[in-house]
Amino acid sequence: MPHAGVTLSQEMRQCIQECLSCYAICLETVQHCLMLGGKHAEQEHIALLFTCARICETSANAMLLGTHQHVETCRACAAICRACAEQCRRLGPDDQTMQQCAEICEHCAASCERMAGARAPEPERLSQSA
Repeated sequence: MPHAGVTLSQEMRQCIQECLSCYAICLETVQHCLMLGGKHAEQEHIALLFTCARICETSANAMLLGTHQHVETCRACAAICRACAEQCRRLGPDDQTMQQCAEICEHCAASCERMAGARAPEPERLSQSA
């Protein structure tokens, strides 16, 4: 049964897939990091991976449900994915799993930025015009 009133563009479908892929790789990377131990298993890194996974899941859900708030979740998702990618690259420059996580996070961030219109100029705030 098709969704009533919700039409997903090809770009939105792509973003949903990017978010779901990122969600999965971040959870896989948590397992990998816990097995490696040491700096990979530090609380801050594991928390960022979980946060990234959860915001990706939330963004995908918002788009699938057709809420206008997907713009906000995508904006947050892009920022968190970029932070996660940077940390994974730094912690595992020679680790295939860490690099794959970083790459998928970067793809998700770029897709979410497009969905959020992050590259468009911000509207002027009311306080600036007073």
